[in-house]
Amino acid sequence: MEGPGRDEIIQLILCQLSEYGFSNLSQAIAAHTKVPMTADSNSRLADLVRLGLQSEAQGGGASASAEADANTDAHSVGGASLDEAGGDGGPAGPWRVLCKVKHRGVASAAAFSCDGRYVATGAADATIKLVDMDRVAGAGRQGDASAAVVRTLQDHEAGVSGLAFHPNGLVLASCSADQTIRLFDLSVTHGTNAFQSFRDGHAFRSIAFHPSGDYIAAGGDAPEVRLYSVRSGKAYLLPGTGGGGGPSPMNHTAMITHVSYAANGAAVASASRDGSVKIWDGASGRCVRTIDRAHDGRPATAAVLSPDARHVLTAGLDSCVRLWDASSGRVVQEYTGASMDAAGGPAAFSHDGAQVMAADAASNSVVAWDAASGQLLTHAAAHSQRISWLVPSPTTSAFVTCSDDECARIWGPATH
Repeated sequence: MEGPGRDEIIQLILCQLSEYGFSNLSQAIAAHTKVPMTADSNSRLADLVRLGLQSEAQGGGASASAEADANTDAHSVGGASLDEAGGDGGPAGPWRVLCKVKHRGVASAAAFSCDGRYVATGAADATIKLVDMDRVAGAGRQGDASAAVVRTLQDHEAGVSGLAFHPNGLVLASCSADQTIRLFDLSVTHGTNAFQSFRDGHAFRSIAFHPSGDYIAAGGDAPEVRLYSVRSGKAYLLPGTGGGGGPSPMNHTAMITHVSYAANGAAVASASRDGSVKIWDGASGRCVRTIDRAHDGRPATAAVLSPDARHVLTAGLDSCVRLWDASSGRVVQEYTGASMDAAGGPAAFSHDGAQVMAADAASNSVVAWDAASGQLLTHAAAHSQRISWLVPSPTTSAFVTCSDDECARIWGPATH
């Protein structure tokens, strides 16, 4: 596994020094290394070192990790073997609402930070709300989010359609039908406006950060996947244009509904209204696999890469969720029992890769399947109106749903 980048490590050091009271030293190091200083002093570095020492004491460490990687089964999903996934670590119900985040328009997007500490929710009212998961426990039995919402951001001129956290957790990206992608500095304790934005001639529908945080992949009403450099602000098209400046035959032929990066950065996946799913090389930007008619010719609404980029999970308006081998384009597993409507249908892996989750338009509920067998485990987390988005936590069995009822809900296992 590729380790953290130079800037990310220095950022951790700066925050830890500030937490210890060495603000002047932290500022001097920031100036010397040209790594931006933030106002977020925290002990994340100390926490990571503590966890690493505990793992080492328990017999873990790099050698054990290398051996585990070498022995990974060819049929792994999200880090779990297809033959062994489906243990009791996933989010299969019953579930309960931990927190309800209210907007003044259809709740349309949500994202977790990579460490699972924060949740961002976006809505048609053009606002974004930032929730501290450590405070969700204080929301009470009624799920009041007043104690958990720590920021409200509003800089878009139209509804929010997609959200993504920078890997360092200090920057949140949002996209909108107003044809912009906006970046918000979460280390600043006040202010609602973005510090950087990218504009295009088409509405954006989905965004995803490269694991390095240096690039943002974006899809929307145009048929090309766009790539934006966070550092330079430059925009690129995947895979560029065809001869004579015309459209490339590798591009989609209709709007893009969803984009995602693999956790290792090796690939980007895109789903389109043209019914195809495409996988792009994360380094060269070339299309390396096209799955035509991935959902019997119906629009594809989701394309989620497994962390190792060996599989892609897709959803479509044929009301089927499918797991594909990314290299061969072969179907590995199908998940049925959820209805996808014309507004789209999200699908996702649980945090441990043991389960697959999707929204069911017929019952306005969340469906979970065993990732290995395809067995339907539960219909739960019912809403009074359509679920527009679904995203699991990357670290726990919690997940977030967004709904047409103008609320985003954070769910967790029911207590007995």
